[in-house]
Amino acid sequence: MAVGRRPKRSNPHAQRMTFVCELECCPQCGTRLSAEGCGSHSDKTVQTLNGEWRVIAYSRVCSNPGCRASGQHFHAAGHLRVSPPYSTYGMDVIAWVGILREREHKQFSEIQALLNQRGVAINDWSVGHLYRLFLALLEGTWPQGHESLVQAAQRHGGLILMADGLAPEGAGSQLYVLWEVFSGIPISGMLIDQADTVHLTAWLRGCQELIGDLPVLALLSDQEKALGAALQTIWPSAPHQLCQMHFLQNLSAPVHRADQALRQTLQDHLSPLPPVPDLEDEEASRRVTQRESIPDAAGGKGANG
Repeated sequence: MAVGRRPKRSNPHAQRMTFVCELECCPQCGTRLSAEGCGSHSDKTVQTLNGEWRVIAYSRVCSNPGCRASGQHFHAAGHLRVSPPYSTYGMDVIAWVGILREREHKQFSEIQALLNQRGVAINDWSVGHLYRLFLALLEGTWPQGHESLVQAAQRHGGLILMADGLAPEGAGSQLYVLWEVFSGIPISGMLIDQADTVHLTAWLRGCQELIGDLPVLALLSDQEKALGAALQTIWPSAPHQLCQMHFLQNLSAPVHRADQALRQTLQDHLSPLPPVPDLEDEEASRRVTQRESIPDAAGGKGANG
């Protein structure tokens, strides 16, 4: 694989992961946002440690002609949990690169080999790029980022912040990232060994200092209690809600449990029954004819007699 060249890859069979704008109503006028005529604002194939995904994100638009945001497209944010803008590698890959480099002091070529073993097509130049992206997530390219946040706050009347954490190795330290939904700007990222409310609050307090006095309209996260409590501690006046994907997962959980219980009940009751024989057409027809010719309990013939 040539150094400095992006690996060629194509996977038309990659599973789809679709996101839509998490906002239901326009933050300016409160009118329900519409998806009519809205195409995807992001469509890319992303490599993760769990395989390749085609990640697609759709926007919604304010259709109220009297609103100053009329015709404005509001983008989805959930896809940024999978992969940052302008990258075709997942956040878990980026975090794994950073951990292998920072904690285990591995060379880029070593990290490349480990990723290749896990099915991720990458060269050592791209590993170096992901490591720099990891550092940017941790430290933030803040002068430019803050300017973009100011512009987003002026345009939308404030910011919508989303926080999430992932453990790229399945255990141990978690990488927490905070970003702004309207602009997609990452504000801060940090490896946290003890992800409780105290440590998350301390991290978010530093994020608050970076944001300054820019107004925060709303907060998004998953249902992690410690993270939700920390967000509301730092921004108590901003409403907090689950992102759409987590909300739907939580909503479907009781149905899934009931379906599993029904499945087990049916299995318990039906498993003692003999299996349905796999008969040839002629044999099946003969058995049906034989059954119909048997008199019923009232002394008559079968159902067709």
